[in-house]
Amino acid sequence: MGKTLRSKTLYQDYDWLYQKYVKEKLSTVQIAKDYRDQCNRWCDPNTISRWLKKHDIPMRTLAEAQQNRHQVATPPAAAAGRKRAR
Repeated sequence: MGKTLRSKTLYQDYDWLYQKYVKEKLSTVQIAKDYRDQCNRWCDPNTISRWLKKHDIPMRTLAEAQQNRHQVATPPAAAAGRKRAR
């Protein structure tokens, strides 16, 4: 009793979801897209949010999400080229 016939999906896995959302700082939209690309199955960003809540993974505030979205990783070579010579 209590067993299900459905197999566990990738986004239901705590470790995978924690890695994507907390460590890699991906948005729920990006995580859903990664899941679709990896598993070739549809996933809505709201589903990712629901599983974050189920796993008690704290959601980012709007300010934190916007800050992450606007941070662009600059390659070291490009950053070195922008330094001003004095």
